[in-house]
Amino acid sequence: MRPHRHVGFTLSVSDVELRVRTGNDVTVVPPGTLLRVAPHVWHSVQARTVPWREDAMYCSFDVARCISPTLGNAQFARTEENAGVSVFLDAAAALEFLECHRLLYAPTSTGNSEDIAAGRALLRRRLAQWIPAQPPAAAPVPDVGDERMNRLYELIASGFHQRMTLDSLADAVGWHPVHAHRRFRAAWGFTPHEMLVGHRIEYARDLIAGGARVTYAAHAAGFTDQSHLHKTFLSTYAVLPGDYRRLAVLDELQPPSARNGIAG
Repeated sequence: MRPHRHVGFTLSVSDVELRVRTGNDVTVVPPGTLLRVAPHVWHSVQARTVPWREDAMYCSFDVARCISPTLGNAQFARTEENAGVSVFLDAAAALEFLECHRLLYAPTSTGNSEDIAAGRALLRRRLAQWIPAQPPAAAPVPDVGDERMNRLYELIASGFHQRMTLDSLADAVGWHPVHAHRRFRAAWGFTPHEMLVGHRIEYARDLIAGGARVTYAAHAAGFTDQSHLHKTFLSTYAVLPGDYRRLAVLDELQPPSARNGIAG
């Protein structure tokens, strides 16, 4: 999966070993282990083998508080932390997470109110262990201590929807393109192009979640065409833009305090 970030917490369990990169840090996640990525953390994911399966949940802090009013009184599960990526050390955590998936999906599809209530009660107990009791601090403006590196990032973050090349970026800060590429990757852990695509796909995702048509989102975010957005969206979020849009519509039917936060 390409470099990207989410506005809420990401919880997932994979059937293969994953390598999660956050900048220059890499976290190895064993198969069958519960993984949590904090909000607004740029990360990419590489599976040890393919094909691979992942069960995931994207949860904003508002959802956690709505579903679990006793959140602040819970005993948190043990984790190993690395730059916004947490690996839960107890093997039971992954099994409990997968159980939540089964109990919530099946009752919702059948419409059995008692089963739905039981699934939500289980999720309350689990979220109290997996999601921090306090909302994460707002993501700071990136700063790697190098004025020109910070300037390169600002140029990408503010102009991603326009045509942008490595030559133009390097020229803006007075560096040779090869030098700019090498310095940027050393500072941020991702190449300028990876970060550029990351900002584009994030912007397109938010437009689609808000109800925009895929063709409009592709154009507004700076992709060459709809096909380019489709391929990038699938390789980033493992779902097609149209399917994501339909899921976002379902999210809009929920009260604001219970939405999953995918629309920003």
